[in-house]
Amino acid sequence: MTLATKPAAQEVERRLDAIGWGLLFLLTGVLLLAVVPEGTWLAGVGIILLGVSAAKTMLGVKASWFIVLLGAVALVTGIGEMAGVDVPGLPLLLILCGVVLIGAQVFRRGQA
Repeated sequence: MTLATKPAAQEVERRLDAIGWGLLFLLTGVLLLAVVPEGTWLAGVGIILLGVSAAKTMLGVKASWFIVLLGAVALVTGIGEMAGVDVPGLPLLLILCGVVLIGAQVFRRGQA
């Protein structure tokens, strides 16, 4: 399913972004009040970022590759913290961003 008009796509994107922000604030507030394992917030942020990106893609709105990478790294880092494994989130994010940027240029189709 894709959205037919650009204004409709922009409205869907705006609403999904607002929902994502609302979920991030809600998650942060709830976790500040609760006693939870280390990494819970990061894992929750990762789930929200990946979920909003998946919703955008399913509705025909382009999702940001950076947000997808950020969500994946946050999720993996958070799960690692909860399991007691030290996952180097920032170096992992930087490496993935570099690979994506280089790969996008190497495998670019149809443009000189």
